[in-house]
Amino acid sequence: MTILSLQHFNLPIAPDGDKLAREFYVDLLGFEEIERPESIRHRSGGWFSVGSVNLHLTVQDPFVANKVGHPAFVVDDIIKLTQHLRDAGYEVSEDPTFIGFLRRTTYDPFGNRVELMQPEDMVQPEDMVQHKL
Repeated sequence: MTILSLQHFNLPIAPDGDKLAREFYVDLLGFEEIERPESIRHRSGGWFSVGSVNLHLTVQDPFVANKVGHPAFVVDDIIKLTQHLRDAGYEVSEDPTFIGFLRRTTYDPFGNRVELMQPEDMVQPEDMVQHKL
């Protein structure tokens, strides 16, 4: 018996949080909302996808943010994405490089932890100097 892949990751959102969720995951992180099965379309929340990553957001009431368990998204330009998130008002921490990845942590509008990672070998040398990476 072997696990072959991760099909999706589910994060909780607050009741009436659909608009905030779309602003963060679609507008800022670049996910695309995908259609859910007919049997659950009436529920709040949504399903989102980018590349091979599938994310489900589900209303949890009472709401409790997921501050420990978290997705770690591999991105192609961590510097630009960090600035994009900061420009939108989100705090982004610069975490230590780990297993060959530059890392950042932010929190979605609900307080769920979101890790961003970029392979060190994808970072341009001039960015390493300019941003003191």
